[in-house]
Amino acid sequence: MANKSRISVVIDGKVFLLSGDGSETHMQRIASYVDGKIREIKKQDNYRKLSPEYRSMLLALNISDELFKLQDELSIFNEQHQDNEQELYKLKQEIVDKEMRIDTANKLVIEYKTKVNELQKRIIELETRSRFDETNK
Repeated sequence: MANKSRISVVIDGKVFLLSGDGSETHMQRIASYVDGKIREIKKQDNYRKLSPEYRSMLLALNISDELFKLQDELSIFNEQHQDNEQELYKLKQEIVDKEMRIDTANKLVIEYKTKVNELQKRIIELETRSRFDETNK
């Protein structure tokens, strides 16, 4: 079992002892975040008039709102990433297809060059034979 970290943090002017599987740095970041959100909420008009229960609920709702917005952004990012991955796969397939066509075309060029060379040799043979036949007549 992993060792639990223990750390004292200050949230809303009060000291709390936190314990968890995360690092002390991680737990301090969370505590600082919550403390900042509380300070942010305290700036709102009528905060002092709210009951402690309502204050806690307001804090939870604000943090939850941020969480859901980030989850929505992450979902959109993941969809875009998936779309990009599919597009990349498609482009890679097109590259492979083009490379295969180029390879086939290069093989045909070599084949045609070989045939042209053979035909040129044949033309030279026929011309040489034709001249030889004309001189021997």
